[in-house]
Amino acid sequence: MNQFSLAFPEGAAVCGAGDYLLRRRPGEAWRVYRVEDILTVKRLVPAVDDPSTLMLEEHLLDSVTPAYHEEVQLLLTAFDPTFDDESEATQAVRNQTLNERERGLLRPARDFNAPDCRALRTADTAQ
Repeated sequence: MNQFSLAFPEGAAVCGAGDYLLRRRPGEAWRVYRVEDILTVKRLVPAVDDPSTLMLEEHLLDSVTPAYHEEVQLLLTAFDPTFDDESEATQAVRNQTLNERERGLLRPARDFNAPDCRALRTADTAQ
């Protein structure tokens, strides 16, 4: 059996499916996301002789690294509202007072780095 493993990028918030991520970008408020899944992405490209047939990009290239190669991706749901304070965001997660804004967002794990990101484990959200 072929083993395949990846690591979260250095400095990225380590999280799992069901966990919440609280993130603040410079000059912005705190946003809340729920991790739906952790993925790696492989890009599909049309076959040269039959554009309706899709093939893995990595099988066609022999010297170029494919896009997103071995990059950890997070499938997220974003919530409203935003918060001026991290503790308010944490309390909203615990009290389940968030409104789903957008589902199915795919973002690189490297975009969720400290010091402006916190992982809130599902177990930590129970009161």
